[in-house]
Amino acid sequence: MHQPQRDEACPPIHNEDGLPTDDDFDSTSDSDLDSLFDSSDEADTASDTDSESPLEEVGNNTDDDDDDLFDGEVRHPPEYYIAASANLDVGRLRQKRYSPKTQARLDVVKEHHDQYCTFIRQHPAQSFQEVSANFLYGFLCWVCDQRRGKGGRRRPGIKHTSSLETFWKNYLIVYRIETSKKIDGMVQVQGLDVVNAVATDKELDNTKRESATMYVEDLVQFARVLLTTKEMTFPLGWSRIQLILFCQLAGITGNRPEALLQLRYRHLKLTLIRDHDNPRPRLFIKLTAEFTKGFLGMKDANEFKIPEVIYDPTLVLSPHTFLLGMLFKIQAFKSSSIVSPEKLYSLNILNGMNEQQLPLKDELSDDFVFCQTIQTACGVALARQLQLSSDSVRYRMKIGGQITGFAQVTKPYVLRDGAAKALNESPDVSDSMQNLILQHSSIDTFLKHYLDRNINVDVQNIYRGQAPQRDLMRFACSMSRSIDPRRPRKLTSEQSASVNCLPCIVKLDRRIASLSKVRGSPEEEEKYQKAIRRLRNEKQRQRRVLLIDLVDRFKKEQLVIDSERQLSGKVVDEDTRDVLERSDQLTPEHLLLIDAILTLPETSLENESRRRITAINAITAYCGVEEGPAPRRIQRGRPVKDDSPPVIKAEEPDALTKAVRSIKGKKRPTKCFVCLGNPSLTLRDRVASYANPGSLSRHFLRKHVSKLQGAAQIDCQICNVRLENRVQLLVHAERFHGVRQKD
Repeated sequence: MHQPQRDEACPPIHNEDGLPTDDDFDSTSDSDLDSLFDSSDEADTASDTDSESPLEEVGNNTDDDDDDLFDGEVRHPPEYYIAASANLDVGRLRQKRYSPKTQARLDVVKEHHDQYCTFIRQHPAQSFQEVSANFLYGFLCWVCDQRRGKGGRRRPGIKHTSSLETFWKNYLIVYRIETSKKIDGMVQVQGLDVVNAVATDKELDNTKRESATMYVEDLVQFARVLLTTKEMTFPLGWSRIQLILFCQLAGITGNRPEALLQLRYRHLKLTLIRDHDNPRPRLFIKLTAEFTKGFLGMKDANEFKIPEVIYDPTLVLSPHTFLLGMLFKIQAFKSSSIVSPEKLYSLNILNGMNEQQLPLKDELSDDFVFCQTIQTACGVALARQLQLSSDSVRYRMKIGGQITGFAQVTKPYVLRDGAAKALNESPDVSDSMQNLILQHSSIDTFLKHYLDRNINVDVQNIYRGQAPQRDLMRFACSMSRSIDPRRPRKLTSEQSASVNCLPCIVKLDRRIASLSKVRGSPEEEEKYQKAIRRLRNEKQRQRRVLLIDLVDRFKKEQLVIDSERQLSGKVVDEDTRDVLERSDQLTPEHLLLIDAILTLPETSLENESRRRITAINAITAYCGVEEGPAPRRIQRGRPVKDDSPPVIKAEEPDALTKAVRSIKGKKRPTKCFVCLGNPSLTLRDRVASYANPGSLSRHFLRKHVSKLQGAAQIDCQICNVRLENRVQLLVHAERFHGVRQKD
């Protein structure tokens, strides 16, 4: 049966959805298509010659002469691809779904589940299949009761309802991973009620920790403390500088701490860009945060362009100054002529161009900007191939916040919160741009996790139709308002010794005394060492508990004491005055750094450039300084033995020359020849003299010989010789410098 011919003048037939049918496309003649897409006679010729489809052409092309046209082309038979598809291990697909930290938390939840199933004599896989509200209640109660971790270590356990809720959310993820399906909807709803029931039965704390946001005003206070304090020391001046730079970039970009810590020098680009409003070009830092948080893959990297602020009110917030100081320390610029900030600031942009790029050395591409320091026989050295850990940054920021006097815990994410709120409050940033900078999928993420319940607007004046007091309200919601240098940060020697009188400590002391009498066999020796470790850990735990109690009492009692003292005429008491009058002894390099950074802006462009050059040179000089241990506090009325070397006046210009001459003229000197030849040390530490040759020998073995491991080498800068190993170092020290191994 023949289908009727469709008249070309008739409109095309549509289906019931209003779309053309497949017949409409099939009825279109080849000549119509040619007239639409081919605009030349060559196109008609090509369409006639290329009669076969591309797949048919590949399958039928057996001309051996064409093989010469495809150099390096790999051709496999069909059996190769069939075997490859059959041998694919589907289990490898999408295995890394979460970040290492998240995966570690999920592993802990899975380990708890397996331990609980073993405890109740039930198979873990069976418990997943038969999960119920009854099982969840017993499991979560057991989790809250755990007070021992790996190796029997004591741990605080779950004390807050929010922690239990987080554990429950992680359990849902573990369940989906283990069973390849989501938990039953009814069981999930019941699980929320079980969490609340367990929190009530275990008397968990429902209060939430006060959220902290570090605004730029708070960062100024915090960075100044990091710059000037000697209560917290760093192994190398570089470590102090890079911590301040980390805080600056975290506040400016709002990046997560892990993304910043993974920055390498290939992610940095320095460029001079023409400024049409000023005769001098403007230095830009182009920063690409490549390693951002991503689920099932990495997100697109954001490139931040940070211009240098001319007439900066405070250089403590200038990432250009600190970064350039670090770059000149390692001589990072590819151009051999850019060796100092004077050379850099003398550059200009050629006529007809609008930018001048300043590339860095290729060998630094894979080195980390925020790196670790390692201890060597010659002192502390940079290890740019080792990434600075987030735990180290978190600990340093926490201690720095305590020294500053913040009541809230200072951590990297408070900088991200401050950046997020600054972006949200700025009229120049749209919601889409805010999501792009913070790597959020929608504005709902900010509203849920970053916008806390701490209202920072003047609702009273807004309600009354008056001008809101923005600056006052911003300060009232900042971290700086809580600064109190008197807040307890560490225990005094008397408070630390008071834990020795606690019953649990006395009991452990008696046990150690009894075990020491029967030492001899390996089993008894192991019990003795285990008891010593337990005593040490228990003392540390009791000191921590005592410090928490002191901070708690300070919050409750000091407020009343301050009010009573003010009303009685004592505005500042003796304890506060002692804290405020700090007399930490700083090295000359540290003093120069502080004087160069904490300066006021100049009035002319030439003087402002000179101000920045001075600051960059001070940072470069300070990056190589070994700070050493923090100074110990000497209690009044109690003599404290101080084994540190005496202080040498750094103002003496020939002190180093005299020290080198002294060790060459004596057979048994009291100055260390390795320290004398180490330019990274301060002059005071290099020329320090010890009490006797025996004290010098102990310092030499502990500080230098013990650090020389494996095939490491060391140079004697006094004699200009290289010592290949530890034996050569000991022989050279005794033969040429009079330092014996044993005295």
